[in-house]
Amino acid sequence: MLDLTWLDPLVQHFQLGDPDPPEAIRVGLIHQTWKLNTSEGSFIAQRLHPRLDPAVTEDGQAVGQWLRQQGFPVPQFRRARDGSLHLSWAEGLWRVMECLPGSSHSTPPDGSYLEEAGAAVGRLHRLLAQWQYRFRFQIPHFHDTAHLWQQLRQRDPAPEVRAEWQFLIETVPHLLLPSGIPTQIIHGDLKFNNFLFDEQGRFVGLVDLDTFMYHNLYVELGDALRSWGKRGNTFQPKAILAGLRGYAQTGNLHTLQPELIIQGIQLITLELGIRFLQDWFEDCYWNWDPQRYPSRKAHNLARCQQQICLYQDLTQMAPQLLEPMRALVAAARELAFG
Repeated sequence: MLDLTWLDPLVQHFQLGDPDPPEAIRVGLIHQTWKLNTSEGSFIAQRLHPRLDPAVTEDGQAVGQWLRQQGFPVPQFRRARDGSLHLSWAEGLWRVMECLPGSSHSTPPDGSYLEEAGAAVGRLHRLLAQWQYRFRFQIPHFHDTAHLWQQLRQRDPAPEVRAEWQFLIETVPHLLLPSGIPTQIIHGDLKFNNFLFDEQGRFVGLVDLDTFMYHNLYVELGDALRSWGKRGNTFQPKAILAGLRGYAQTGNLHTLQPELIIQGIQLITLELGIRFLQDWFEDCYWNWDPQRYPSRKAHNLARCQQQICLYQDLTQMAPQLLEPMRALVAAARELAFG
């Protein structure tokens, strides 16, 4: 039976009105998340993961406020009567944000959704490149692949994960991006179900405000295209190219190198494999599905194995993907420079 003892205190603290029974949202991998329909409107309630400092909500509120001022749609966290952004309840911190209109999709219904998402990301990057912000909290070593690799290297792998451990330890160092690539504020977690679309498939909002950070665009696009292009254990080249076509519409693509875009996808695919395998050892971070797996360890191992399969598939198709990527970048450069 679900524990809903938090509901009444949350509703009172944030003055949400009379709530209908909450709906659990299970697509996220970290927070406990619920949708609340109340007499005051529709809201998203989250129990903050204990590894995240509450300052992450303050950061999300600041970035979100600035983006909304520029006309870019992201949710707003709700403040309580006392001005706070959190409720402390049952050894956890809860927060509430407005529920934006639109629907999310675990996979793109068709290529036009990917072009919409790509164009939204291009617009986001152009806006964030104009802004500076001092973050109060950053997820430790998020997208710091070299550090994550060093941590995994220090593990003594059990026989059931030795093959995955050895593959990651041997492969990842060759994928690290060159030093000196320019950085800017990025979103940090552009998986496809973080995008909201209307009934006509137009982009109407971007959610998940916990991962904004300074990093390079190859890491950002690598994570996005990894999410947008995967189907099971394989990648779909048409999906990756559709996302890049949308991104090119905003004038950003001409500054990027196609080879490093592919390398970014490969790198982030295996970085996620490292993170899943690390939680196989620690057994405390990622949410897991007890309907499909007997334990968090089993689910994390399956996730790690999937990332390795995806990397291998992308590596095989990279030569055929590189030529159309070069054509997209060349067209973008001709449009930018004449």
